[in-house]
Amino acid sequence: MSLGWFAMLELSDDAAREIKELTGTSGLRFVAQELADGSTSFDPSIVEEPAEGDVVVERAGARVFLDPAAAEKLADVILEIESHGDHFHFGFTRKDGADGDGDSQDAA
Repeated sequence: MSLGWFAMLELSDDAAREIKELTGTSGLRFVAQELADGSTSFDPSIVEEPAEGDVVVERAGARVFLDPAAAEKLADVILEIESHGDHFHFGFTRKDGADGDGDSQDAA
């Protein structure tokens, strides 16, 4: 899926390095989940290939796949990832410097 002129998620240097190390030749996929309070959570999983309709973001050999809802919600943010051995924390920072949705979520 191509977004054409739309803004797209960016990967920080650390995120690209951590994703590449974590996934190898696979990718990290985010699926947006609308919560009861109106906020959005982003559920990560490691998958071999993107699902049909996913937006693919690549940087330095790291691949991130976004379902259409996640691609829309994360269009103007930078993905940050911090690894802690058996788990990692991810957060999103708006390109204008403000915190984005899903800030400081954890994944095992």
